[in-house]
Amino acid sequence: MKMFYILTAAILINAHSLSVHRNKFKVLSVTTPQNQDQWIFDKVDGKYLKFKYGKSYNSGLYDLKYIGQVSNNDKAPFLIYSGRDCKECDANVSVYIHSPANGHMNVQNGENRYQLPGTEKDYESGMPIFYSRCFFGQVLPGVKGIIWYQKELTAKNTWQNSTFVVNLNSGTKRESTLKGIEKLKLTLQLLAKGSCKEVKGVIYTSEP
Repeated sequence: MKMFYILTAAILINAHSLSVHRNKFKVLSVTTPQNQDQWIFDKVDGKYLKFKYGKSYNSGLYDLKYIGQVSNNDKAPFLIYSGRDCKECDANVSVYIHSPANGHMNVQNGENRYQLPGTEKDYESGMPIFYSRCFFGQVLPGVKGIIWYQKELTAKNTWQNSTFVVNLNSGTKRESTLKGIEKLKLTLQLLAKGSCKEVKGVIYTSEP
């Protein structure tokens, strides 16, 4: 009978030891972060946009600021940022859209730039000549990209409304201009749902 109790105790002790060992193994197990393939913005460093997990993108711009991004299926997203292509010059800060998956983008001599949203004033008279609002994300039903709702003073001193769309659905930039701004209400509905974001407008003057 004593031998039975001794064997039973030994079995229980071994089982407890195995359970503790298994619990320790569970605590020490390491899993790979699921977001390491994502482009999670970290900071601006000179001309570079820096992201988590060692990712970076050389914009080639001065006065660089990060705005946001639009998904690009399983490729690097379309990054949205602002800056100017020259240092201490008269060029306005502009908006740029590019996916690192598409290689290098030329930004010299005003290439591939888009207008900042907000109010543009004539550099001589100081009078407003252009208004716009800009949104990115799902900006219209079935359209993923960036959209500008614009109001521009014409040579006839009348105001003309238009909508400028950069459609990113296909993984490339497809631009189109529509008359009027009637679709703004659709974009505002999507904004309220959190499907898109608005780029903050600024006040600036036209280039000389």
